[in-house]
Amino acid sequence: MSKYKIEIQVTLIAIIIGAAVFTTGYYAHKSLTKIVNTINKDIRPDNRIFIMKDISNELVALENNVRLYNLTKNRSDLKLYDTLQNQIINNIQYLSGFAITNRDDQILTDSLVNLSTEKLEIWQDILNLHLSVKKTAPTFTEIFSKLEEQKMDTIIGQTEIETDTVKKGFFKKIFGSKKPPETTTVYDTTIVKRAIEKDSIRQEIQNLQTEMEQEDMRINTIESRLIEKNIVVTKKINLLIAEAEKRETRNLEAKTDEADALAKLTYKQLAVFSIVTVALVLIALFVLFNYLRKSRSYQEALKRAKAEAENLAKAKEQFASNVSHEMRTPVNAIYGLAEQLLHQKTDDHINEQISVIARSASHLKNIINDTLDFSKIQSKKLKIDSVHFSPDEVFTEVTKLQRNEATKKGIALNFEVEGEIPEALIGDPMRLKQILINLIGNSIKFTEQGYVALHVKSMKKKYMMHHLEMTVSDTGIGIPKENLSHIFDEFVQLDNDSGKKYSGTGLGLSIVKKLVELQKGYIDVKSELGVGTEVKITIPYPEGKKEKIKEPVFELVAVPEMFRNLKFLVADDEEFNRFLIKAIFKKWGVNYKEAINGEEAIKAALSEDFDLVLMDIRMPVKNGLEATREILANKPNTKIIAVTATNDNVDQNSCFEAGMKGFLQKPFSEMELVNKINSIFENGLGTEQKKKTAKINMEEAKRLANDDESFLKEMTELFVKSINNGLADIQHFVSDNDYENIAEICHKMASPCKHFHATDLYNTIKKLEESAKNKAKWEVIKSNVAELEIEINEVNQLLSQSYV
Repeated sequence: MSKYKIEIQVTLIAIIIGAAVFTTGYYAHKSLTKIVNTINKDIRPDNRIFIMKDISNELVALENNVRLYNLTKNRSDLKLYDTLQNQIINNIQYLSGFAITNRDDQILTDSLVNLSTEKLEIWQDILNLHLSVKKTAPTFTEIFSKLEEQKMDTIIGQTEIETDTVKKGFFKKIFGSKKPPETTTVYDTTIVKRAIEKDSIRQEIQNLQTEMEQEDMRINTIESRLIEKNIVVTKKINLLIAEAEKRETRNLEAKTDEADALAKLTYKQLAVFSIVTVALVLIALFVLFNYLRKSRSYQEALKRAKAEAENLAKAKEQFASNVSHEMRTPVNAIYGLAEQLLHQKTDDHINEQISVIARSASHLKNIINDTLDFSKIQSKKLKIDSVHFSPDEVFTEVTKLQRNEATKKGIALNFEVEGEIPEALIGDPMRLKQILINLIGNSIKFTEQGYVALHVKSMKKKYMMHHLEMTVSDTGIGIPKENLSHIFDEFVQLDNDSGKKYSGTGLGLSIVKKLVELQKGYIDVKSELGVGTEVKITIPYPEGKKEKIKEPVFELVAVPEMFRNLKFLVADDEEFNRFLIKAIFKKWGVNYKEAINGEEAIKAALSEDFDLVLMDIRMPVKNGLEATREILANKPNTKIIAVTATNDNVDQNSCFEAGMKGFLQKPFSEMELVNKINSIFENGLGTEQKKKTAKINMEEAKRLANDDESFLKEMTELFVKSINNGLADIQHFVSDNDYENIAEICHKMASPCKHFHATDLYNTIKKLEESAKNKAKWEVIKSNVAELEIEINEVNQLLSQSYV
């Protein structure tokens, strides 16, 4: 497995562990589910057996109820019969509806259902048998009524009687009568009891008794057969119930055995799972420890490689910085001296040549940082300006700059314009010039005979946009088709068949491509080996206004008269720079002294009083920062300006932290030098009186205090306390990287500055506030804070001397 990456090994082991856990867990869950289901079935009673027993018990109760009726012949005893019968029928139906998977159990259940139904029918037949028996009571009643009945015989006789006596009777006897009596014949009926024949009645009773005995014998015979059948059925039912109970017991035993087997299997699975998991974990730990052991050596190698890479990067950065510094030094001298020569009266031919020198140096001044600082190009920090410029002037200047090189090689440099070109466009002329110089320079370099041509065409689009199409073609060595895709790569120089070596860093075309793309343009290359190359670039530019074009003229600098009364110290180890500055100072008529290293600068500054020190940062013996700190430690009021080729924000911050008052980057023009010095002295750095009036307007403060000295003093003390506390808070929030609080403190500090008309301090505070609100880089914030600290220190010094 060592040939596989650690990620693959760990992933594979993790997958195996996951699969093992899942598989074992699945089977363990399955087994445990079976065990639980088995236990649940064991715990849950079998309703089928209970219903069987209920049917059996209900049949016994029904049997007893029928027997009771047979004894009592009382219809009221049959009320329970119907209820029992319905319950038995319902239970039989319920038992018949059971879903039984086992065939033997199904047969047993069906047999029990049939037997129970049969027994229910038997006792129904017995009941019906007794209910069908005729009643003998009426017969016996009839016989007994005959015995009580008396049968009479009737005898008729004649008798004559008196009529009145018959008719009148009692009244005649009372009231009497004188008539003779009348006679009437009367018939007499006599009833005589007749003897009943007892033999006949006795015979009826015997017949009835005989009939009853026969009926009883018939009923008893049928009932006996039914009861015998009932006994057989009952035994069968009991046997079936006993068999069902035995089967249930066997099922319980089988389920218990199954649960035990499943439990044992589960234990085995869990044991295997534990062993496998532990083994896999051990394997994973082994792989990890083995990886860690190897990675330590790799990390150590990586640390060494990283350190070497960092050292190499630092060396490259230092190399670029040194080259930049070294290049800026002669460029500064060339540019400055050319500028000085332009101010002298010479003939037009020489003046034009010097102008070309000055323009070339000016162009180098603008692009030297970007061409050498490759990290800046890679991080896309190049900025494209947007100014009004004349494209015709750019093309003319580029061809003038390159014509001399073409003439030296004996080739023609042609410039052609197709159609009309706008008088003014809006864009970055310096970047356009850089692109064309690079392309034309390449064509000249790789062309031995023939020509190099710049063809320009402008195509007007919508919304006042012009697409400037520029084609640089040559009759040079050409580029193989397979290499066309690589010509824009960094640090690439293509081989050629001639074996001739061409100078260059290999960054030119890469920079060109990036500059074109930054301006939203595109570039296309066509080339044929041995025939030539054609590079076409198209860049869109908005239409500009001719009157807004700033002409790149070298105007005469108006030197303030006050400069003639000042004394300067020039500290620089490069003779070129000192020569240029001395030439400028001589023309200005100012006093100056030179120092070629930091140690000499310290001695000169401490032995004499200078109004301003121009301090180079990189010098032998002691650098500019060390010299500045030592000078200010002894003479804190000394004004020092950093003059250096670096453009790094960290170096700028270091200069301000060391106590320098300004920063002037090489190469610089005479105008830039004048403006930098003038900006310092117009802020009151020349005399004490100027300091007071420039940095703070106490007249306005007095007016607010109504000329109350005590109130003014108190107000001044509060102002000083406020700005110093604010500075301390800002420095604290800078260390915490807190943009919001920095902006808030600046906002609070700005208002009191207005009352004292501390314009510079106010502007510096607002500048820092704006940077904090926009969340600028911390290098910028720290630089702004350093400027603020300088301003506050100067205000403190002014106010402490006069008002506090």
